[in-house]
Amino acid sequence: MKRFFLIYLVLLAAAPLYGQFSLGAKVGGTFAHLQQQGDGDVAVYGWSNSYHAGLAFNVYLAHFSFGGFAVQPEASYNRKGRDGLYLSYVEAPLGLIYLLNFGSVIPYISVTPYYAFLLSTENGRQQGGASQSFAKNDYGVKLGGGIELRRFQISASYAWGMCNIAKGSNVALYNISTEISLGYFFLQ
Repeated sequence: MKRFFLIYLVLLAAAPLYGQFSLGAKVGGTFAHLQQQGDGDVAVYGWSNSYHAGLAFNVYLAHFSFGGFAVQPEASYNRKGRDGLYLSYVEAPLGLIYLLNFGSVIPYISVTPYYAFLLSTENGRQQGGASQSFAKNDYGVKLGGGIELRRFQISASYAWGMCNIAKGSNVALYNISTEISLGYFFLQ
C-alpha cells in the first residue's frame, strides 16, 4: 500500500507541471451491500442506499486525434454497508481512464483501484459500537465509465471490495457497491 500512496502523491505533485489538468468536486449515490463468503457458500446481505462526496483531479497523460488517456486521483467520503449498518470510509481511488474525443461530448471507460480507511460504523441508532468488529482498511477495484460534457462529468461504476472487512471472524465479508456520480470541474 505504500507504493499506492507514493504513486498517488507523485501524480498529484506532477500534474501542474504537465499543464493539462482539472480539479473538481463529485457527489453521488452509493448502492452497497456486504457479500459473505465462508464454507464454500456466498450470501448477500441487503442493499443500503447512501451517498459519497469528494474532490477529483484529472491529469491528462496522452492525447490522440480520436482520444487519450488520463489519471483521476480522488479523495472522497463514502458510506457503504447493508440494512441499517453503515460503514463510513475516506477513500483514495486512483482512476485509470481512456477517453474518446467526439468534440464537446467525451465518453470514457475507467479502471479504478481504491484504498479506504474506516472512519466509523453506525448500526441503527447505536453509533460507533460495532467498530471493533470491522477492519480499519478496505481496498478493491471499480470498473466504470461515463461522459464528460464541458465542465461536467457523469459516471457510474461497480466496486468490488477485495479485503475481508470482518475482523476476528470465520466468515469473510466484502464491500460491493454501485456508484453513480455527478462531477463539476471548476479548474481546467
